[in-house]
Amino acid sequence: MDNLEETIASLAPESLLRALEPGPLEALLKRSTRREFKSGEVIIHQGDEAGDFAVLLLSGGLKISIVSASGREIILNYCSPGELVGEIAMLDSHPRTATVTAVGPSTALLVSTQTFLDTVSVDPLSVVGLMRELARRVRQLNLVIESDRTFSMGPRLARALVRLMDQTGGEGRLRYNPSQSDLGAFAGLARENVSRLISEWEEQGIIAREGRALVVRDIEYLELLAEFGDEA
Repeated sequence: MDNLEETIASLAPESLLRALEPGPLEALLKRSTRREFKSGEVIIHQGDEAGDFAVLLLSGGLKISIVSASGREIILNYCSPGELVGEIAMLDSHPRTATVTAVGPSTALLVSTQTFLDTVSVDPLSVVGLMRELARRVRQLNLVIESDRTFSMGPRLARALVRLMDQTGGEGRLRYNPSQSDLGAFAGLARENVSRLISEWEEQGIIAREGRALVVRDIEYLELLAEFGDEA
């Protein structure tokens, strides 16, 4: 594979693949399949039985979403290059828990279950690393669930905006230019509440509109609100 070292260097800090030892990681990436996806193309469908691969994003962006029992879309995350998605079904061979959609022209590596198991299972240190990473994720999930229960609408929207801010010199710009409906689905809020909060924050100079895009002007305020809630 071309640019193998660059691919490894670009892996997200919390990617499951970073738990692997260098040798197995290189072998796994070499045996993975490169694919191109169009904007709006669905890569993984929620409920699919064949959860036999994960997706390592190389360029572009991905939206991770589920449909609730009432038929409402809930956006769980937006993923950037270097992140791995779909690893839950890859590991347990159960149906897909979410839908993965390209939010722009994207390039990815498809990591098959069999390739992953064949490569990793022969290296005890990689197995231990995976177990520790999975345990860390359970702890993190517990913290997220607890904070979501206690945060009101403002902090929840602030958390969504902070997570979407471009961290590569974007100066408060949001990745993927989400609509208010998408922001609501991401923050767990009704679109009407998102619209009201955005209007209030715009009047206060916290955010601004540039055409259809939102730009965060007071990054420090939103970061404090996202971390400490209404006590910020």
